[in-house]
Amino acid sequence: MIRLILLFFFTMACTFRIFAQADTMKLNIDEIIVTATKTQRQLSSVTVPVTLIPKREINQINAHRLQDVLGEYTGLNTTSSALGTGIQLQGLDPEYTLIMVDGLPLIGRLNGVLDLSRLSVSNIAKIEVVKGPSSALFGSNALAGVVNIITEKPKQGKQFSVTGKYSSFQTYDFSAQANITTKAYKGQVSTNYYKTGGYDLASNYQGFNISTDYYGKTVSPHQNYAINLHNDFKLSSKFNFILDGRIFKETETYQFADANKNIVNGDGFIKDYALTPMLIYRLAPKFKSTLKHTENRYKTETKELFATDEVYSSSLYHEQYSLTELQNEFKLSPHHEIDLGVGYEQEALLTTRLSANKTFSADNKYVYAQYIYNRGKKANFVLGARYENHKNYLPQFNPRASLRYQLFPKITIRASVGRGFKKPTFKQLFFNYTNSAIGYSVFGAKFIEQGIEGLSQKNEIAKDPDTGEPIVYADFETIMNNHGLLNAESSLGTNLGFQIQSFKNTRIDINLFRNDLQNLIDIVPVALKTNGWRAYSYLNKKRVFTQGAEIDIKYFINKNIKISGGYQYLVAKDKDVLDELDEGKVFAKDLASGVSYKLKKNQYGGLLNRSNHTANLKVFVSNFWDKTAANVRILYKGRFGFNDYNNNQILDIDKEYIPGYFIVNTGIQKQLLDKKITVQLGVNNVLDFTYATPEYTISSLPGRIFFTSFTFKFN
Repeated sequence: MIRLILLFFFTMACTFRIFAQADTMKLNIDEIIVTATKTQRQLSSVTVPVTLIPKREINQINAHRLQDVLGEYTGLNTTSSALGTGIQLQGLDPEYTLIMVDGLPLIGRLNGVLDLSRLSVSNIAKIEVVKGPSSALFGSNALAGVVNIITEKPKQGKQFSVTGKYSSFQTYDFSAQANITTKAYKGQVSTNYYKTGGYDLASNYQGFNISTDYYGKTVSPHQNYAINLHNDFKLSSKFNFILDGRIFKETETYQFADANKNIVNGDGFIKDYALTPMLIYRLAPKFKSTLKHTENRYKTETKELFATDEVYSSSLYHEQYSLTELQNEFKLSPHHEIDLGVGYEQEALLTTRLSANKTFSADNKYVYAQYIYNRGKKANFVLGARYENHKNYLPQFNPRASLRYQLFPKITIRASVGRGFKKPTFKQLFFNYTNSAIGYSVFGAKFIEQGIEGLSQKNEIAKDPDTGEPIVYADFETIMNNHGLLNAESSLGTNLGFQIQSFKNTRIDINLFRNDLQNLIDIVPVALKTNGWRAYSYLNKKRVFTQGAEIDIKYFINKNIKISGGYQYLVAKDKDVLDELDEGKVFAKDLASGVSYKLKKNQYGGLLNRSNHTANLKVFVSNFWDKTAANVRILYKGRFGFNDYNNNQILDIDKEYIPGYFIVNTGIQKQLLDKKITVQLGVNNVLDFTYATPEYTISSLPGRIFFTSFTFKFN
């Protein structure tokens, strides 16, 4: 692996030397971003690690959904499961990253994962990714960072565009966009329709073909459509009223076989609605006030039937979210700026498997403040904090401080430290579930007393043969003594980065990071049932850390050729496991001989589903022949753990790992009729890599994908 990494950077270095005398092109580091401080800032002046993905690159890779874009950038690692595709930042699970559209959070997380495949890229202007704790501005779920999708806004005059895409596996993607602007009004409507036939993952990896061993498709057929509306009314020279709306609907049909090989037919739907009115008031050039409100509704339901129409299972998940926030920006002088905000959130959830057939609700009040010191190109300093008072957990205070300082004309340093947090979920508080097929039970921390009492009344709690007392564990008493309260999970994150522009037409970004997490909510056994299985609940218990380094290199050979490369080194481990290893308390069993042995610290592989090494190399060439562009992107993901195969609760043997692999994507596009028409062709996963074994399947890699698209624009 180390040889591959060295070869990667040697190739990049050779490229720099070969083209050192090429034509010049100014690196664009002055794009405006908003997510880092909730105010408009030049990218060159931000004090925290930010990845900016512009529209032109989204178009060049011809992606369908959001995960297709994010997964190609350094430190943005996508993960796939039955719940959808999520994003890891700095080695932290998807539940710790806040996903937003135009600064407002998306809802509809299932077990913490917000499925990125819900989001089309057709109306995205750019994507801003802030890495590291961002709870000082955005509250819960921003513990690892923030992904903010900035949608396109109306351009001058009247414009219309339509795009059609087709790719392998009967996948269709159609989008259209129209806008109109006048002196007093800017309006835009964007639509997208997506349909795929799904696929069977017929991998022959190591001689295993999943399609011959399992019934049902790896990804089932589904279709969805989205409508986005933007209206901007200029009421006066000081007032603007904005009204945004979003509608998303998806339907899916699928089949699978139950444990007795009976065929089950299922169908489900997702509905997501949002309406956001916003009033912007500019009292003077140095003062701006924004009052916004959003109402968001998310629903998903599934129903599964046997061939006899007997119900196998059904589920529903209905979530409501509303937010009202007032944000004030004060520019006291060219060097000093203060931002103050106050907000009120309401959330409600009705879903199966909670402790009662009712809607659970909670509210949250918060205030935040931010001070920004600007010294032009030389330095910037940002100090901010947010205080929250939520119904279901203790009040939270989350500060963050960050600095950008130009050490030398070509070298800039960035440093930041901040606290992040994630609130307990309704599931962790109020869950009530017993698996009828296997026999275990899971109760939320606030439902544990009622849940255990119910099992006792049905004589389902095992008793100690010596004392005759019910067998309950110490964690049950701990949860009871805490009155079922869970603390918010928290972290302390630090980042230290360097930006180097000592090479001609070259920018190198290096960032070192560390996140220390405590009070992580873990599922723990609380009682032994008479069937031999256990009852579980939730408790603040785990402590973990992630640390590593990222390097990004961008090099413009000339105005038409751009080469970029990136690499992330990551270590993510459980602190309690490390302590037990130091004390010699962790053992493993040899699978062949059955002999147990004491585990060494260097045999511990860390947290599951994290690669120590990931890398990318991308070449974009534009206008190399008569308005024709092409690109090649090579992505590498190092080996990662997927399961505790030898049942010692940690990652430690080779059989628990997926080996590293390369993905190669490529495309070509040509513009015609004065750029009114764009035609694209390409192949993703050129090497046709898939992975499926009896133990694990990478469901997001169906194999080689051919695609074509056609875009038509006119004014």
